[in-house]
Amino acid sequence: MRFLERLSLSALALLALSTLTAQADVIHLKNGRTIAVDRAWKEGFEVRYEKNGGVFGIPASLVERIAATERTPEKQADSVLAARRRLDAGDPLGAIQALEAIVKRDPRSITALQALAEAKMVVGDARSAEQNAKLALRLDDRNARSHALLGDAALALGNTAEAIRSFKRSLELKADDNVARRLAHISSTGVGSAPVARLRVRYDGSVNEPLGTAVLAALDAAYDEFRDRLGTVPTEPVTVVLQTSSEFHEDARAPEWAAGLNDGSIRAPVGGLSAPTPALLRVLRHELAHSFVNAGTRGNCPTWLHEGIAQWLEGRDPAQDVPLLKAAVREQRLISLAALEAPFRRLSAGDATLAYAESLSAVAYILRARGDAGIVRLLAALGDGLPSEEALVVALALSYPELQSGWEQSLKQ
Repeated sequence: MRFLERLSLSALALLALSTLTAQADVIHLKNGRTIAVDRAWKEGFEVRYEKNGGVFGIPASLVERIAATERTPEKQADSVLAARRRLDAGDPLGAIQALEAIVKRDPRSITALQALAEAKMVVGDARSAEQNAKLALRLDDRNARSHALLGDAALALGNTAEAIRSFKRSLELKADDNVARRLAHISSTGVGSAPVARLRVRYDGSVNEPLGTAVLAALDAAYDEFRDRLGTVPTEPVTVVLQTSSEFHEDARAPEWAAGLNDGSIRAPVGGLSAPTPALLRVLRHELAHSFVNAGTRGNCPTWLHEGIAQWLEGRDPAQDVPLLKAAVREQRLISLAALEAPFRRLSAGDATLAYAESLSAVAYILRARGDAGIVRLLAALGDGLPSEEALVVALALSYPELQSGWEQSLKQ
């Protein structure tokens, strides 16, 4: 027997008190109470209904009737239109906030879910856009626009096969020149006709297939992790060059930039290794992260943010740099973030060590203040070509001086 079937009429009455005005149907009980729900229908000897994402049932013998509440689609349409105007005006964060409020009031609003998916794509959050498109399709799997949005999100996430399926389904339901062009572009490159390698291993020196296979497996898992965190993927397969003729050094005191190199391909010395070590895996994750950041920002990323994100995804603990940073604050040696936009190779070994510590610490501060979504928005703003000082304001609502001041205060505390 289902849980709700065992409820007394008084318990059902209490349940009826926790209703939301934006829901679509009302179940009128024979005891005079009502239950507002998303959707209700009769099925056999039950009245079944959807509420807060779940499906429940009560005996039909307890129900007097089912009635639709008064709906105001015009007001909802106006709200979605206003949110779209904010998106068109270059305020995707404001649009997202407004649309999320609409979806919270009416989780069955397909137009709001579609607009929310579009806004999430603008800020680079393809994973959330994919989820919103899928929610819209659950409500109406014959909506061409929802299928197209799912295709856009899948393409951004590197799932070209899913993108092709979604674009084709969208065109089957409704002709659309823009969708047709996107599908033609993918098809002309051959992407999706066969599995496309995301990672490739090459050797500089002798071939070590067991090591190469283990490296690929580790990086493949990291690839999925970074995609989920950043909502974007490299536009081309990432080539990993294992330099078997160069010795790998486990010395943690070596400058970070000396451990590996990413010049479009990841190059790592692995001489003397028969299997990936924790230190090698950290180097490989670090360099793979650079490939993701390059893709997300189209190369428009300050070095401190580039290196801070790479260390974060590498798994480095920012706490281990706290003594160094506190000493730099006391001695007024801290380098401003704006001064760390240029590559670190011009710095001395001591300043480079401090610069890397500052980079990770600043990214950790952003994560505490704005969460993973803040990093995603910042990368998206940079990917749109905005200079750093503008991207910070658009994505984080922080100017460079405000970010610097807040971060330094956190170090002092």
